[in-house]
Amino acid sequence: MTSITDALFNFATHTLQSSGYLGVFALMIMESATLPIPSEVVLPFAGYLVYTGQFDFTIAVMAASVGSLIGTLIDYAIGYYLGRGAILRYGAYIRLNESHLKTAESWFSRYGNITVLLARFVPLIRTLVAFPAGIAEMNLWKFVGYSIVGIIIWDAFLIYLGEQAGRNSGLIIDTLRNDFTPIEIASVVIAAIVLALWWMRKSRRGSTAQIK
Repeated sequence: MTSITDALFNFATHTLQSSGYLGVFALMIMESATLPIPSEVVLPFAGYLVYTGQFDFTIAVMAASVGSLIGTLIDYAIGYYLGRGAILRYGAYIRLNESHLKTAESWFSRYGNITVLLARFVPLIRTLVAFPAGIAEMNLWKFVGYSIVGIIIWDAFLIYLGEQAGRNSGLIIDTLRNDFTPIEIASVVIAAIVLALWWMRKSRRGSTAQIK
């Protein structure tokens, strides 16, 4: 497992350093299309490159977010046009099994369309939720809308963390090379969910005020 983690780390960092924004864009397409490219590695390292002056924060977020949206639309289309059977049949090639899919389906059936937004902050579910959304034939524009909000918050947040960690270049390398502890993961997830809920509450108040 360690060798796989190191290989992914080396691949992601090399791609970013050699391909710039195009690398961010391509890696996030793969990550959101459920390929084993962790955004927890790609985006903080992109943030580190923001710190060093090689990347611009806004452009990095845009490249990552557009890539993420394209990737999640690929999974949505697979679920919509090919269905559950095809996902399970070919998912084995990317280590996607029925248990993973059932978890995403359970979230989607329990919380409905809003899952597409909230799932962006939950490991594993983040990329898989597009499959049940497609299978359920969720309205495409709603899917895109919820996805964009969650994607931008998540991508900007991780890039910002990487930029801040860049104050100590050794810190980000050590952090990304080691597995996240449950406490670290929980902290990131909770912070992101709180931010998402705050944004939705503010949006609803704004909509209510306009109606009145």
